[in-house]
Amino acid sequence: MIRDFKYNPKTTQIVEILQRFGFDVVNEKIPFALLRFEVLTPVSFMWRLLVDGAVYYLYAEDYVPGLDHIKSVFESYTESDKWELVSPSKTILFESASPVKRASVYQKPKDAVNMMKYAVDSGYDFVFLIKSQEDADDSQFSDHAPRGFSSN
Repeated sequence: MIRDFKYNPKTTQIVEILQRFGFDVVNEKIPFALLRFEVLTPVSFMWRLLVDGAVYYLYAEDYVPGLDHIKSVFESYTESDKWELVSPSKTILFESASPVKRASVYQKPKDAVNMMKYAVDSGYDFVFLIKSQEDADDSQFSDHAPRGFSSN
């Protein structure tokens, strides 16, 4: 499960998710760098990654009320609307997703079909990935990152 990263950070957890989004990261064919990891709430997590020359954000949360919620989280976190959701290489049905199966109650979002065009599951969580339009050349400097340190 990707949320286990907070207890035992291993790149293999990220690799497994990136593979489900269609990246060929086996044996680091597409190297990536973990730029930031944050526990946003006890049940939501954000990773900032540099993958194949672009900045990506990976978000995991256990209960997702719909796609608008996900878009709002990414807009708030990145402080921008200059990004695009990445579709997984294989979509799953909402009812088949592990967060739904593991929950005692899970209200199906009205836009579940659209939401699942961008979601993968990982244990208790739905996971979403966006590709940012941030300049990858500046990605490893915190003053160029959303929520990063600025000396100004």
